[in-house]
Amino acid sequence: MTRCLTIGVLLLLSSVALADPPAAEETGTVWITLRPQASLPLKSPRVQVGGKDARADASGAFRMDGLASGPVAVRASAEGYQQVERQVVLPAGGQASVFLPLERIPGPGVVKGRVLREEGRDGTKVPVPEVEVMIGERVVAKSDSTGLFVVPEAGPGPVALKLAGGGVRPKEELVVVPSHGETSVEVLMQKGEEIRAWMRGRVRSTLGRPVSATLRIPEAKLKARTKPSGDFELRLPAGRYRVTFEAPGYLSQAKTVDVGAGDQALFYVDLSPQEN
Repeated sequence: MTRCLTIGVLLLLSSVALADPPAAEETGTVWITLRPQASLPLKSPRVQVGGKDARADASGAFRMDGLASGPVAVRASAEGYQQVERQVVLPAGGQASVFLPLERIPGPGVVKGRVLREEGRDGTKVPVPEVEVMIGERVVAKSDSTGLFVVPEAGPGPVALKLAGGGVRPKEELVVVPSHGETSVEVLMQKGEEIRAWMRGRVRSTLGRPVSATLRIPEAKLKARTKPSGDFELRLPAGRYRVTFEAPGYLSQAKTVDVGAGDQALFYVDLSPQEN
């Protein structure tokens, strides 16, 4: 009886020893390909799979071996790009591939514009030079002789441009600037009110009596008469003018006058009687 029991135990132990060992879990591989934007080269890329750094092959693709089956988190980043993350499902002992498009970190774009104003009855558009372009309180550009200006960095998003100078009325223009992109704008402005000069005075005779006279200013294509009191008052653009005073029975007289914008020229003119 004891011998039979011993033989049974030995047979059981032999069968256990001859049984196959438990199969090891098969691992798989994940391949990752990055797709950067053409406008920005790929620099210092980094890919992590399951929290571990993946290695790149000669083609620039990344891989991670020895991964357990199931969902796997893949994270990628590069200089100038936003971090991106995806999840892939890896079959047991198999492979999975993922393509990751990279988006640039938002940054300023470029504004190219032209300043114009209408001239003449037919509304012909002409360029306006020397117009300052401001963002906030900072001058960022100025229009050239063809009315063109460039703001090298603006936005991204809505940007308010303030334009002033160049003899036109100030204006504000709202543009939307794409991130790292370019937007074009044409700004139509109105001619500003010209700041004129005053020319005032009185025409008298050499005896001090008021004289009603005619004033001629060729440069301004202007002809005017004084009041009966001899007083006159004119508004003219800034400049140099030759003013001729004429009155019946008196010798004409001419004066050269320089006036600046907003200035006032005040003078008296004494006309001498003509000799009979």
